[in-house]
Amino acid sequence: MPSRLRISPLRPQHLAELGAVLRHPAVYEHIGGSVPSEAEFRIALEWALAGPPPARASERWFHYLVRHADSRVMLGRLEATVVGHLAEVAFLFAPSVWGCGYASEGLAWLHEALRQEAGELDFWATTLPANRRCQALLRRAGYEPVPPGVAPALRSYDDGDLVFHRRGG
Repeated sequence: MPSRLRISPLRPQHLAELGAVLRHPAVYEHIGGSVPSEAEFRIALEWALAGPPPARASERWFHYLVRHADSRVMLGRLEATVVGHLAEVAFLFAPSVWGCGYASEGLAWLHEALRQEAGELDFWATTLPANRRCQALLRRAGYEPVPPGVAPALRSYDDGDLVFHRRGG
């Protein structure tokens, strides 16, 4: 089945357009925190796009922009941090496209892209307990919930988050 998505590396020139799509109260309700200003959004992603600092040189950071393949409308972003055989993944999509399957398709693409780049990986993701949509998506993608204290140290983990794991393949 042909992909409905056009996925490419996220670049600084995309940040204003991406901010217009993702700086939405509904997005931040599901990831925690308040909606950042345009400047805060841009600075945070510019820092991320610069890659890991020297003290975290063993990490590889991946950031992708997701557009609709036909219309080229920006839908959201995918990201991952890879350390050894551990890949910590995340995705953010515009509320206007929630429930359309784009995040599921994007996550499947991300799994394959990371495997091609880094080989056999175990995939991890975290989410707020109230984010039922994310939990359902992760389960559909083959992730299983992990009991507290079982997961390795994850960069995206905040106290109280739920952790999900998908064995590599």
